[in-house]
Amino acid sequence: MPKQESQPSSSGYHLTAFLGDLGSLPFTLLSLLMIKGYLSGAGLQSTSVLGLYAPYVFIAYSAVILSFLSGDLWATARGSATGSLATAVIILSNLVALSAWASLLLIYVAPILTVFAVTLLMAGFVSLLWAERVINKLAGEINSSYWSMRLRITILVVFWHIAVIFMMIQEL
Repeated sequence: MPKQESQPSSSGYHLTAFLGDLGSLPFTLLSLLMIKGYLSGAGLQSTSVLGLYAPYVFIAYSAVILSFLSGDLWATARGSATGSLATAVIILSNLVALSAWASLLLIYVAPILTVFAVTLLMAGFVSLLWAERVINKLAGEINSSYWSMRLRITILVVFWHIAVIFMMIQEL
C-alpha cells in the first residue's frame, strides 16, 4: 500500500531547502550580472567573474549542479525503484550527466553551440525533475514540502537558463 506522504525530519528538510536555495543563488547572481552587461549595451562580452567569461561560468556551474542531481537521481532509483523502472532511471541519470559534460565541450566549438549547451542543460534539469517525480510517485514517497521546494528551485533555474539563452541569441 503506497504511503500518502512521507515526512522527513524537520531539520533534514530545512537543511535540504537551505542548501537548495543556496545552490540556486549562483544562477541568479550570474544571470543578473549578464543582464546588467546586456542592458548596458556592452553585451555579454563585457561580463566576467574573476576574469572568466560569465556565460561560461554559468554553463560550468549548471553542468556541475546537473551532474550532482543526476547522481542523486541514481541513488533514488537504486533505493526506491525496481526492475525496468530503476534501469531506465539509472540510464537517464547517466545520459543527463554525460550531456552536462558535453555542454562543457560544446562551448569551444561555435557560438551557436554555446546556446545549445545552455538549452541542453536546461532540458536536463527538467528531465531530472520529471524522472524524480515519477519514481517517487510510483514508490508512494511523495513529500509535498520537498516537491514544493524542488519545483520552485527548478522553475527558477529554468527561468535563468531561458534568460541567458535569450541574451546569447541576441548577440549572435
